[in-house]
Amino acid sequence: MSVFEEIKLLHDQELHSSVISLCSLVLSVSERSTDILSAGAKYQTLVYYGEALYEERNYCKAETIFRQALQLYKVMVKTKTKAQKPDVTPEVDVKFKIHQCHVHLKQLSLAISMLESITAKQRTLKVNMALAKLYQQTGAERPATTCFKEVLRECPLALDAAVQLMMLGIRGTEIASLINPVISNLASMEWVSLWIRAHAHLASKEYALAATAFNQLDSKTHLRDNVDVLCSLGETFYASGNYKSALLSLQRAHGLDPLLLKNMDILAALLAREKNVKELESLANHMMSLTELAPEPWIAMAQYCVVTKKITKAVYFSQKAYTLDNRSTEALLLKGWALLELKKVNESIMHFRAALRINAFKFEAHKGLVECYVANHRSREAISAASATCKQLGQTARALTLYGWVLAKDPLTIDKAKSCLEKALKHDQYYREAACLLADLYAGESQLDKAIALIRKQLTFESTSSLHQMLGGYLSRNNDHQDALDQYHMALRLEPTNGKALEGMQKAEKHGELGDGSFAEVDMDDVAGSDNDADLEGSEGDPMWSDTDFA
Repeated sequence: MSVFEEIKLLHDQELHSSVISLCSLVLSVSERSTDILSAGAKYQTLVYYGEALYEERNYCKAETIFRQALQLYKVMVKTKTKAQKPDVTPEVDVKFKIHQCHVHLKQLSLAISMLESITAKQRTLKVNMALAKLYQQTGAERPATTCFKEVLRECPLALDAAVQLMMLGIRGTEIASLINPVISNLASMEWVSLWIRAHAHLASKEYALAATAFNQLDSKTHLRDNVDVLCSLGETFYASGNYKSALLSLQRAHGLDPLLLKNMDILAALLAREKNVKELESLANHMMSLTELAPEPWIAMAQYCVVTKKITKAVYFSQKAYTLDNRSTEALLLKGWALLELKKVNESIMHFRAALRINAFKFEAHKGLVECYVANHRSREAISAASATCKQLGQTARALTLYGWVLAKDPLTIDKAKSCLEKALKHDQYYREAACLLADLYAGESQLDKAIALIRKQLTFESTSSLHQMLGGYLSRNNDHQDALDQYHMALRLEPTNGKALEGMQKAEKHGELGDGSFAEVDMDDVAGSDNDADLEGSEGDPMWSDTDFA
């Protein structure tokens, strides 16, 4: 066997470190002796050397070696020595490898330039797909759309390309026209049309229609318990603000596939929102055991640090996630909230703005930006940003509540705030944040009957410790101390560490209205020993819109 054949054997057997050692030596010899390698063999040796370095994650040196191979290839073409070695790696493949090195080195403009140097006729499907993703990452939507379309025309079942096209604004009907002729001849593929429709609705922000379509895929097709469908359903609910349904969908997906990474950053955010520390810690540790090369495990760890008040670590972990994926809005949002908690408001504003540049329809980013302006006492900008949220997202319950929350901070705009919150409740009569804020405004104007009626109506839909605590406060102020005590009791039943409910109950008891031992079952030692009073949302005088809601 020749030296080149020995190198090829090592390469074929994927002995990368051995390839690196031998190629380094042989290539040095070839500089002084032309007998050891022909021009074609030297070119292929450089390619093998570069591939071995790439596999060993030495991307910088691999890129240099691949470029040396390209230079030699050009010489071979000019001198027509290529014919001596017809089975060499094509130039297009070497350029693709160089692009991959640049991507790993975060040199996206260089990666794009390398792929663009491949002529349109020579571009393979993987080249067009790679170019499309790079264009999308750098905000070049028009060329990204062109490249994704090229992929879908040649390979109609490249469904990820179809999804990205819909996210870029291409109508679902146009996507279907490319895919339907293919699936019509395939067995058991009738679900594809509904799948396209579901993603088209999601891309168009028609969340109710998207949720219906994804639910149909899960319940009426052979895609029952498919984790991709469940993840998309969870993403739809999350985008629409239906956090409870999003949590259920993503928990179900995680249960079906514990190795799943997709949208697990959203699951972590939802668990943090629910203050479910135990499950969040388990999820974060499990995901870190799977990989440290994806953003989702780092986001889960950051969310855990937020709920356990380790804010500095949360900043580090969210930055690590962003380094791995600079299109991750969850990483930007999380770091923005953490920086706000650390009182670094201007830095926080930068991160929320960056998240909005990636996804202008991300409510959590709008909310974060508004809260930053409020924290910086920039009232006009806060009102302007909240108004812009309503214009961007439409007059949804969430957007109107955010606007009402800002307006409520100025006594001169209380009436306008109430109008916004009442409108929010017309869109969703059981939207908790709007109900609690409006009740607080009613109570502030001594309209206690309205405040009590509003919270009682909310309790018919959901029973939470904070709602019972609020109702107890209003009843106490309305001199209905016995009923107030009952509400505080229920609040402590649901959450024994609710210090504000305990405080309210003790105040009510002082009025001498307690005539039985109905509270004897509450463990006062558990309640009195609580360290978590500062974490609780809502009180009889505080709005339920939490300034430290990291979801």
